[in-house]
Amino acid sequence: MTAFGVSDMAGTLLVYDDAFPRARSPTGPIRNTPGVEELRSNSYPEPFRLLPIWEASSPETYYDAIAGAAEAMGRLDRLIVFGHGRVVQAAEGTAVVPVTTGIIIGATDISATNAWGFRPLRSRFARGAQAELWVCDAAAAGESGGLSGRVLCQAISDALGVDVLAATIRQRYTSTGQREIPSGGWQSTAVFLPWEGTTVRFSPRRR
Repeated sequence: MTAFGVSDMAGTLLVYDDAFPRARSPTGPIRNTPGVEELRSNSYPEPFRLLPIWEASSPETYYDAIAGAAEAMGRLDRLIVFGHGRVVQAAEGTAVVPVTTGIIIGATDISATNAWGFRPLRSRFARGAQAELWVCDAAAAGESGGLSGRVLCQAISDALGVDVLAATIRQRYTSTGQREIPSGGWQSTAVFLPWEGTTVRFSPRRR
């Protein structure tokens, strides 16, 4: 730690949709949130910080929160974004193509058009750092109207100035430690890893 309480080690910031998986039971919301044990057991760089993004957060609010968390950590070796991919069915000629348009987080998705909100993090990454999208279909190739998962991932990489790792298919996750929430609903810990299918690495077009 430095004299100002900021770690001098480049750690891992995991940003997640607090309302994941955006589902409800008869008694209230179902919440699956990631935990530090998954990071530790897979040898992610410490220290760890988990940042929940509340369902009502606007992009301005959640990008500010992410930048603030990164600043508080000092340097980042990994940035992870955890949430569902937004996949729409688009008509292309006589076919219907699944197209990934964003990452469901807060009140408005992370998208190719607002990914510039990540730019304040550019100065926060250590040498060799990368971002990972723990997001279903994040790098899916389906395209329509200039939108696709690959366009989204490239926009995020360009904004951050570091490589972004994402998967092309729907990722399965498991839930552990499910418990009832006293106020209603259920809470459990989501486990995302290991990656499934093919992962794609996106590099910024300008660092």
